[in-house]
Amino acid sequence: MKARVIFVSVFFLLALTATTFAQESRGQRVDGWVFNIEPVFGARLGQCKEIVWNKKSGGDRYKLSELVYDILPAWYVGANVGAQYKRFELSFLSKFYLSSKSGHMEDSDWQNTSDTSMKTDLSRHNLFISSESGLPGYDLELAAAFNFYPTSFLTLAPTLSFDAQYMSFKAKDGTGWYGWHNPSPKLYPYDDQNHRTVTNFDGKSVMDYEVYNLFVWSGIRADFIPASWAKISLASELALFWAMIDKDHHRTTGRYYVDITYSAFYAFRQSVKAEFKIKKFFSICQKTCFTFTGESKGEMYIKQEGESKYKKAASNSGSQLFCVDLELSAKFSW
Repeated sequence: MKARVIFVSVFFLLALTATTFAQESRGQRVDGWVFNIEPVFGARLGQCKEIVWNKKSGGDRYKLSELVYDILPAWYVGANVGAQYKRFELSFLSKFYLSSKSGHMEDSDWQNTSDTSMKTDLSRHNLFISSESGLPGYDLELAAAFNFYPTSFLTLAPTLSFDAQYMSFKAKDGTGWYGWHNPSPKLYPYDDQNHRTVTNFDGKSVMDYEVYNLFVWSGIRADFIPASWAKISLASELALFWAMIDKDHHRTTGRYYVDITYSAFYAFRQSVKAEFKIKKFFSICQKTCFTFTGESKGEMYIKQEGESKYKKAASNSGSQLFCVDLELSAKFSW
C-alpha cells in the first residue's frame, strides 16, 4: 500500500512539474481548428485472469480457483477520430475485434482444504474469441488533452480519458486432470498418476466467458518532433479508477458466475507512437501500447441453470489484465 501511494505521488508530481514549467509555442501552436481521421488495424496480445479466493476457519485467505484466458492474438480494426482547437484536443477511438483462435484457457483449482497449496484440478482447452451476438469485442475510448509548447520540437499535454472494453471467449475441447480420491474428497494433486481422473473434452463446449473493463485514465503525453516529417509520442497514464466485470457459463456443471471487482490507482498504461508524414495531410503511423493491472478484488455471484437470480457467494473474486496492442494506421488531417 505504501509503495502504491509513493508511485501515485511521484507520477502526479512529474505531470504537474512538466505542465507548470511549459512555455509558449515556438512553432507547433494550432491557432484554429484541425481535424483528423485515422483508420486502425492491429492485434492485442496478453492474458486476463479470474481468481476465486476462499477463507479457512481461522480467517486466512487461500486461492481456490484461477482461470487464465490467453489473448493470442485478438485482431481488430477501427478508427480514431480527433479534433483540436488551439490548445484543446478531443478524440474518440473505436476498435472492433474479429473472431479468431486465441491460444488456450486453463482452469486450476486448489480444493484440498487441509493443504491449500496443492493444486487438485487442472484443465486446458482451446480458446476462441467469438460471440453468439456477432460482436466478439470492442474498445471505445473518449480522450481529452490540453497542449503546452516548451520548445518548437516538444509538446506536453496532460490527458484524461474514459475507456470501455468488452471481449467474449469460448473454450472448447481439451483435457482435464482431477485429483479424485474415492469415495471423496479430492486429496491428491492433479498430476498424481495413481490418484487422478483424466477427462477428454474433445467435441464439447466447456466455457463461455465475457469480460468488461472500464478505465478512467489520467496522465501526460510528450510529442517529440525531430524533423518536419516525423513525430514520436510517449504517453504514460495511471487509472484513477478501474473496474472489471466478468461473466462465466460453465457448461459442464450448468453454473453461471459473475465477478465484480474494482480498484483505484491499480492500472498503468504506456504507449509509444511514431508518425511519419508522407504528404502534407497524410501520415503513416505505428503504435505500441502496454497495459498492466494489479489484482483487483471484489465480490462473486452465482446461479444454477434454470434459476433467475444470482446469489452472493461466500468466496471473493479477483481479476487481472496485462496486454500489449500493436497497430498500424493511416492518418488524414485537414
